[in-house]
Amino acid sequence: MRPIGIIAARFAELVADAGGKKWKPRTPRLPKFVKDPSSTKLEVKNGRVWIDTARWREIRAAVETHSAGLIIDRDGAPVTALLNEEFATKDSELLACDVECRLAGIEGFYLELDIPGLDELIGGAR
Repeated sequence: MRPIGIIAARFAELVADAGGKKWKPRTPRLPKFVKDPSSTKLEVKNGRVWIDTARWREIRAAVETHSAGLIIDRDGAPVTALLNEEFATKDSELLACDVECRLAGIEGFYLELDIPGLDELIGGAR
C-alpha cells in the first residue's frame, strides 16, 4: 500500500474509533504579557501581534530577523517598518516569525489570529 493509502486507512480507523464524538479544541493559549497594558499590540488582517515591551531589548534581534524586518526598533520600542495598511497584510510572514521565535525558545512575541467561522463550525466548543 502506498503511503497516502496508509494515512487514509489510519484516518478512517481513527474516525471510526471516535464513535461519533465531536472534536473539541483546547482553550487557546494566551501568554501572560498579552494582558499587560504595557505590551505592544500591532494589528494584522484577522488578528494581532503582541510583543512583550518589557523584554523588547532582549528579543529585539530575533524578532527583527524572524519578521524579515517587518518589525523594527524605534527609540527602544517595537514598531512596524511599513505603513499600517501594508503591515496588516503580512500575517503569513508574521506567522513564520511566531513559529521561529517559539522554536528558538524566545518568549515575548505572540501572533493571535482569528479564524472567521470557526466558532460557528465547532458550535462554540472553545
